[in-house]
Amino acid sequence: MIDARIKLRHIACFLEVAARAGFGRAAEALHLTQPAVSRAIAELEDILGAPLFERGRGGAVLTAEGVAFRAHAGAAFAELGRGIDTLKRAGGGTGGTLVVGALPTVAARIMPKAVQRAKAAGLAASIAIEAGPNGWLIDQLKQGRLDLVVGRLAEPQVMMGLAFEHLYSEPIVFVARPGHPAATGRPVGLEDIARHTLIMPARGSIIRPEIDRLFIQEGIGRIDDRIETVEPQFSRAYVLASDAVWIISHGVVAGDLDEGTLVRLPLSTSVSGGPVGLTTRAGHAPTPAAELLVRAVREVARGL
Repeated sequence: MIDARIKLRHIACFLEVAARAGFGRAAEALHLTQPAVSRAIAELEDILGAPLFERGRGGAVLTAEGVAFRAHAGAAFAELGRGIDTLKRAGGGTGGTLVVGALPTVAARIMPKAVQRAKAAGLAASIAIEAGPNGWLIDQLKQGRLDLVVGRLAEPQVMMGLAFEHLYSEPIVFVARPGHPAATGRPVGLEDIARHTLIMPARGSIIRPEIDRLFIQEGIGRIDDRIETVEPQFSRAYVLASDAVWIISHGVVAGDLDEGTLVRLPLSTSVSGGPVGLTTRAGHAPTPAAELLVRAVREVARGL
């Protein structure tokens, strides 16, 4: 029996804080104040009689009880959303919005052409594109808030209940300003690159483990002179004004490389790329609108 004191706002706040690992970020996404979100979580914890989050300066981390509750709460919330959507469609309502999650690089590189192609093929549904980090997108997909995700392949334990279709592999590149001391046209070693300030994705980003493994394989330990960020505007401006080297997915800087505003440093060692593809909920047949968009995404990806 579900405690009647538990309201949908409690579950919505809980799932958003868990997905974004912070009360402030969750409040912004929910268009609520941070005290309102904190109050909802406190009420839910009081009802359940268990702490759901560990609060700290770095954000909010799920407790063991929170992890257990999230598995069931997320599934229930997703099923409720699908039920409402089914009724809207059956009643001829306006539930014709296709909600797609995409990595920022994909949103800029793939989605504009894919949406144009899908519309030309007859897509009449409204389209909402949610851009964000891969982990957050996958979590939103599991909760039923997204119809599909165009992003990276997540860890096996995260992909439980999901299906992934590989589209292409996006390499990790080392880029710098034109005229950079390491931009000689000859292969450069990581030891030489590590002498400069390195800009790289923060820990927790999906490509960071691959970057860390690369430096470990080359016998390079801790790098003190580094800037960790996923903000491309800052990284681009900093690199252009200094001798820093930016380590990032190719899609983020593809336009810069084509225009010559940034140059790719050829490494003496290989850097494997990560698979990018379509992630959907396993066992859930796509709507006709989703099928049209998926077909268009595949066509655009083939042309990369």
